[in-house]
Amino acid sequence: MNSKTAKDIIIGKWGLKPGSSRSESDLEKYKQENAALRKSMEEVVKGKNKMTDPERNGLLEKILSLEKEKEKHNHLIGEKDKEIQNLKEKLRSKNKNSEVSLLQTELEEKKKEAERRERLLCPLSEVMNQLKCNSSTVTAKCYEIENRASTSQVSQLPVLYMVSDTVNTVNVTEDRTAIISCFSFKVANSYG
Repeated sequence: MNSKTAKDIIIGKWGLKPGSSRSESDLEKYKQENAALRKSMEEVVKGKNKMTDPERNGLLEKILSLEKEKEKHNHLIGEKDKEIQNLKEKLRSKNKNSEVSLLQTELEEKKKEAERRERLLCPLSEVMNQLKCNSSTVTAKCYEIENRASTSQVSQLPVLYMVSDTVNTVNVTEDRTAIISCFSFKVANSYG
């Protein structure tokens, strides 16, 4: 059995042909870059590659100026947030005030409508009371006339037997006509 080496496996995965000079040179190049990166990383970790004082001071000044700028912008953002909150509160209060004024206007209109209806209702109530009074007066008069008619008919019974039936009918009709005309007169006076 043929066993493949690690190099053969890598070459097979990358699609490189064995014995290609280009692939080997690329591989060497990558190995050198990798070694250089490891070396620089080790130097940084060990502290061999230190910055000079002017470079360090320059970076510290840059960091300080950026932090000051950040604080300034944060302060401006805080002020703008407060301004936004104030404007939102004003808007809410204006909406509430407009709703309140709208409701007050509506309430005033309802009060005026109620007063107008009250003014119309009072005369109607007086007319109704007057009509009730007149109705009771007319009813009392009608009862009185009917009682007189029935009383006069009872007292005239012997006379009525002597007179023909047509005369009796005429007397009753005249009494009823008097009652109706009395009622019509009272009602006409109450409206006039």
